Amino acid sequence: MTRSRALALFVCCLIWHSPVLAATIAVNAGGSLQAAIDAAQPGDTIVLQAGATFTGPFTLRAKNGSAYITIRSSTADSLLPPAGTRLTPAQAPLLAKIRPGASGSAIRTVSGASYWRLQFLEILPNGSAAGTTLVEFGSAGPISQSSLSQVPHHLVIDRCYVHGNPSDAYRRGLALNSASSEVRDSHFSDFKGVGYDTQAILGWNGPGPYLIENNYLEASGENIMFGGDDPQIANLVPSNITIRRNLFTKQVAWKTQSWTLLNLLELKSAQNVLIEGNIFENNWLAGAQGYAIAFTPRNQEGTAPWSVVRNVTFQNNVVRHVGGVFNITGYDDNYPSGQTDTILIRNNLAYDVSSQYTTKSSTPAPARFMLIGAGPKNVTIRHNTVDNDGYGTILFYKGKSPTGTLIYGFELTSNLLRDNQYGIIGDTAGEGSAAFNAYTPGGVVLRNAIGGAEPKLYPVGNDYPALATWLADFVNLGAADYRLKSTSLSKNAATDGTDIGVDFAELNAALAGSSGTPPPPPPPSGPTPYSGTPIALPGTVQAEHYDRGGEGIAYHDTTAGNSGGVFRSDNVDLQTATDTGGGYKVKSAVAGEWLKYSVNATAAGTYTLTVRVASVGAGGTFHIEANGVDKTGPFTVPDTGDWQAWRTLTKTGVTLAAGPQILRLVMDSNGPSGLTGNFNWIAAAAGGGSPASTPYSGTPIALPGTIQAENYDRGGEGVAYHDTTSGNSGSVYRTDGVDLQTAVETGAG
Repeated sequence: MTRSRALALFVCCLIWHSPVLAATIAVNAGGSLQAAIDAAQPGDTIVLQAGATFTGPFTLRAKNGSAYITIRSSTADSLLPPAGTRLTPAQAPLLAKIRPGASGSAIRTVSGASYWRLQFLEILPNGSAAGTTLVEFGSAGPISQSSLSQVPHHLVIDRCYVHGNPSDAYRRGLALNSASSEVRDSHFSDFKGVGYDTQAILGWNGPGPYLIENNYLEASGENIMFGGDDPQIANLVPSNITIRRNLFTKQVAWKTQSWTLLNLLELKSAQNVLIEGNIFENNWLAGAQGYAIAFTPRNQEGTAPWSVVRNVTFQNNVVRHVGGVFNITGYDDNYPSGQTDTILIRNNLAYDVSSQYTTKSSTPAPARFMLIGAGPKNVTIRHNTVDNDGYGTILFYKGKSPTGTLIYGFELTSNLLRDNQYGIIGDTAGEGSAAFNAYTPGGVVLRNAIGGAEPKLYPVGNDYPALATWLADFVNLGAADYRLKSTSLSKNAATDGTDIGVDFAELNAALAGSSGTPPPPPPPSGPTPYSGTPIALPGTVQAEHYDRGGEGIAYHDTTAGNSGGVFRSDNVDLQTATDTGGGYKVKSAVAGEWLKYSVNATAAGTYTLTVRVASVGAGGTFHIEANGVDKTGPFTVPDTGDWQAWRTLTKTGVTLAAGPQILRLVMDSNGPSGLTGNFNWIAAAAGGGSPASTPYSGTPIALPGTIQAENYDRGGEGVAYHDTTSGNSGSVYRTDGVDLQTAVETGAG
């Protein structure tokens, strides 16, 4: 090769590999922003003259490439808020202005548009004309967006001022129907209307993920809502949504004006949602019931039965100056929908939740922490501090539900709550334990401090101080300082050994943005007792009361889901039992499956174990372990003639150590039916006799003396009592199968 040919080839290679340099396209007042948008290539920046107004509509095109095209003001970065700092209306003179034409939106996208960033812009109405939506990311139309391939993606609003006019109606700031989109450090305000819903941000026909972070969000309707209209994309549920460090608010002046007032945040169709580090304020009883936060699935037009609210974490938020906090429903009450599932509400401060926050002089706001009904499942309420003045704090109601109105997988632990007049009440059921028994079977209610509650009405394992004592525990109520004083009995008294109520170090870090997104809590290293306390032996272990902890920790089940659909909502198959004493049974157990039970043997020694089983045809074999050691050898399940015909199997001479231990019920083989069998309970009796009951108070009643009928021994059905009907029909005092009622005789009880 000659030297000249080699040099030519070298130059050619340099040209081939040189990147295309990003361009800056300046558009001054009177220039064509749309022409700049059409000409821009990935990586370019379109710089608009600060203070100039550009009248749309403007359409963001589909471009090939994965570098953002930015549309921004010409003001120098040094004069504008840095990333992570919220822009305010005071900076409007530094921004370029974009407004719609005579109708329609100011900015919209075509099918497949991607990698566009709007930055340092003021987006506003065209004069006083009322409009629908200022910015449209994606489309709701069946032609332009009926499949995921048509959805615009990688769209960003960063440090923008998006607003309506103070005196005029404008429906919406942003229609968020895109994928992989962000709204950051921006100000949305003055979205309001009469007779219809309005939003700062609304999404219903985009898949997500979405990040909405550090924004001021103001609307008379729902400040943010997902769902609310049926998507044109089949089976679409907006997903993977992070809503973090925003201020949700309504103008106080709106309370006495004619605008339609609804919620601060509503999820009608959304899944995998993290709501963290936000402040929610100023919400009143008006067009809605006054609840600030609504998790209410809606198949809005009847064409989207897959609509659902599930896997939602609401943590480290402040809710204040509202007429109610949460409204949670299990299903849509008009059209078929999915079931609300897995709602975690933890480490939130709710204060000044007051009946005064109403627009109707004759109707006070409910001022509750929660209204919950229509059968949601797996609702966890943990480590919240709530100061409200309504008649009650949590109200359960039946509602309309295709799977029944019971709430399985309910947990209320380590919260600071007020009782006020009715505390935690079930519609038609009563207060306290009566409400939990009627609506949350198998629920866990532990280590809460409920100020002013009557202890005899509520489950044991909680604290019920006088309301004055409860209020006096806080550092400074007048300054809304709800930290606990060092002398409070709620210090270090939670289920996890920390303080009951809010962890303020975690809350303040989330509000400040220094916490980031915390990792999910680690899985338990071992199972935990179903009721929070190991089952005492001698005594009876109900088969359905296997430990908490999940698959591979507390149980192993070979099929997904609870095929019986009752009592608990994991993978163990349960069904109502018709055996004496009622309750539930573990059904259709098969070889290889197992269940763990945390127990506490009062004394070391020899025990007799009895197991209640049923099978059609000969069943299989099983054994019982204590701390990993086989204690029984194989039991064989006999043919009992029916899956609800019960027989008791017995093993004598079982040695158990004293103290806490784990029993494991292990299925070894299947019978001809392919199943090991059904299981109702396991009972342990000291020595060779029957299971023994224990005194109700822990100490035998002295004679001469009086024995209160309701203070029968502990030990359960067939041990301490026998009752022919299931449940306590009076729903007072105790929660087993004996029917109790308040007495009106002298001495009451």
